Amino acid sequence: MHNKTKKIIFFAYVAFVFYLTLLPQENFSKLSKIRQLEIFFEIDNLDKVVHCGMFGLMTILLFLTYKIFDIRLIIFPFLISFLIEILQGTLTFLHRSFDFVDLMANLSGITIAYILVTYYLQYKNPQKI
Repeated sequence: MHNKTKKIIFFAYVAFVFYLTLLPQENFSKLSKIRQLEIFFEIDNLDKVVHCGMFGLMTILLFLTYKIFDIRLIIFPFLISFLIEILQGTLTFLHRSFDFVDLMANLSGITIAYILVTYYLQYKNPQKI
C-alpha cells in the first residue's frame, strides 16, 4: 500500500473518531432505543471498551503510516484524546463533559497498541529494538 493511501486512511480514521466522540449525547440515547442494539447498551462500561479499541486502532494506524515506534506513538494519540475530552467539556451544545475515565480508557488502548507494536517489532527484527 502506498504511503499516501496510508495517510488518507489514518487521517480519515482520526476524523471519524472526532466525529463519533463529538456527537451530541442525544444521538446515543436514540441508538439505545433501537431494539437490535439494546443488548449492547446493557453491558456495563461498554463505552470504555469502545474508547480503548478506538484509540488502540488509531495508535496502530499511526505506526503503520509513519513507522513511529518511540514515545511519540503514545504521545500523539493521547494528545488527540485529550483534545477531544477538552472539546467535550467546552462545547456545551454537545451535552457532554470532560471524562477522566474516558481519557484513561483511551490511554489504555494506546498503551496496549504500543506494547503490541513493540512485540511485533521485536519478533520481526529482534536486533532493531
